Amino acid sequence: MRKNNNIIPFHNNMKKKNKKSYEVTNEMSLYELNKQILEKTKAKPLTPLELASIQQKIDDWFNMEIDTYAMLLCNERKDFTVFHLYENQNPNPTAIAASELIGCLTDRGEVLSIDETQDKAWEIWLKIKNKYYCYYLFKYDDAVIEC
Repeated sequence: MRKNNNIIPFHNNMKKKNKKSYEVTNEMSLYELNKQILEKTKAKPLTPLELASIQQKIDDWFNMEIDTYAMLLCNERKDFTVFHLYENQNPNPTAIAASELIGCLTDRGEVLSIDETQDKAWEIWLKIKNKYYCYYLFKYDDAVIEC
């Protein structure tokens, strides 16, 4: 899996220096810093082969971490998708969910990076209409109340 070495994960407090200059202020969050890095470096989208490799890892993650629900969320765009895995209706719901996730992402825009976080979630950067957005894919089982 290719990683964009210019992106600083939110959970990492390090600041990276390289040949390009970035405007960093005390008020700037890591989210804003990452957006600025993506804009200045003109990050390339992941290839279909890279997406297929990541899809398998996300299938494994769905299988190991998710009981029934997962959410894909971009707070900035107020955009979310809930994945409900039905084991009794599908022989392999995790593979279907992983495939649908990749479809959701590519339908929204260009997928620039997908990285697993330390808290067992996924940080996903997309370019949508020349703007950069971060999505998170995370376990959502405890947030759904079925009555």
